[in-house]
Amino acid sequence: MAITNVPAHIANRIAARQSGGAKSALASAIIGEGSNYPRISIRAGRYRLVEDGVETPVGVSLDVIIIAANPRTSKVFYSGAFDPNAEGVRPACFSNDGVRPDESVASPVHTSCADCPNNVLGSKILPSGAKSKLCADQRHLAVVPAADPNKVYGLAIPVSAMKPLRDYFKDLNNYGINPEETITELGFDAQASYPKITFTQKGFVPEKALPRIDLLAQSDEAKIATRVMEPKD
Repeated sequence: MAITNVPAHIANRIAARQSGGAKSALASAIIGEGSNYPRISIRAGRYRLVEDGVETPVGVSLDVIIIAANPRTSKVFYSGAFDPNAEGVRPACFSNDGVRPDESVASPVHTSCADCPNNVLGSKILPSGAKSKLCADQRHLAVVPAADPNKVYGLAIPVSAMKPLRDYFKDLNNYGINPEETITELGFDAQASYPKITFTQKGFVPEKALPRIDLLAQSDEAKIATRVMEPKD
């Protein structure tokens, strides 16, 4: 919907809030705060850089440097039907450590992920007839764009790409290469009917950029992107 003809007294309140960084508690309770750190979206089969509510489409591939990962498998449960084009939909329940629901979840499905009925294989049946889980596994990575390795972005890896990610890291490890030393091309599997992430080694991080990458890998920004630290206010 379009909102026009905002009266002066409301415009003044909006300007005051924006200048002071204040937000509506009522609106936040319904629509949520969203992710207040840079992240990468794969909505509609396109890589998109998302920051401060602004989405910048990149395309069907994106060259990045993977600098950090949450050591635990996270969990996420959406109560509604999957919409591949939806953006900004908040999960009904989620866990960053895969042990217990996040403290921000208003109505957790269960107090423990291990005992949650939504975390049981077979709690969801895919159209193909394969068994899945209502509460999906995912891994949170911290990456930086290879073209400008100065800003950290969060990237959630869905369960469909978790094995390809492990296989990719194993291949690098076989050659003694660390992921943060190489440029990784994120792509999509052309044979999949949904956005399935692929990983391809495309080159190596330039020598002059490695000290910066090493610093970013240990930064708070990387910890926030991988969900091992809460975002800063």
